[in-house]
Amino acid sequence: MNRSRWIDAFRLIGLGWYVATSIVLGVVVGLLIDGWVDTKPLFTLIGLGLGLTIAFYGLYRLVYPVLKRNDKEKD
Repeated sequence: MNRSRWIDAFRLIGLGWYVATSIVLGVVVGLLIDGWVDTKPLFTLIGLGLGLTIAFYGLYRLVYPVLKRNDKEKD
């Protein structure tokens, strides 16, 4: 296994942590703002949506180069 494969493997291992951290931080920040402003579900849902958006965008940015490189290797 060459070096770029190892780098790709470690990049893909970190995806789960990245997605989970993005979602959890979005919800926690939403809960903190809800407790401070006293609007119970509003900012929690906004934080969840923001966390999901950041997670999927980051997922795309991390996976796309790996998939692109694999397509070039097949040709």
